Amino acid sequence: MNKRIRKKKCRGEFQELAFNLTATYAKLSPETADEFVDKILDKAGELNISCGGTFDLDHCDLFAVTGRIHTNEAERKEKFLAFIRELPGVEKVDGGEFVDAWYTPITSEECSCEGDHHHDDCSCSH
Repeated sequence: MNKRIRKKKCRGEFQELAFNLTATYAKLSPETADEFVDKILDKAGELNISCGGTFDLDHCDLFAVTGRIHTNEAERKEKFLAFIRELPGVEKVDGGEFVDAWYTPITSEECSCEGDHHHDDCSCSH
């Protein structure tokens, strides 16, 4: 596979890493929840980490993408987790292992397909 194709497909030296992040915290009021989320997203942006997932008033589940390999991803991940742990009211923060951000299989728990109606690129076990 040539360099252009590796880059297009995020393979080899262009592989991108990500990790799952879960946090539980004291229940926030709707007024303080926005400020709490903004702090997390601002820090993610500062560390060049992209996040997606859900924020509830007492917990969050995120998929955090650190980008290409060999970009101090482990250091940036630890700084991000440490920052979240230090926020007021945070009770527990777990950061999963690094996975390939583009080619990690979807488990049946995460799959949005409906049983026998799953799509061709679905890797779930329905």
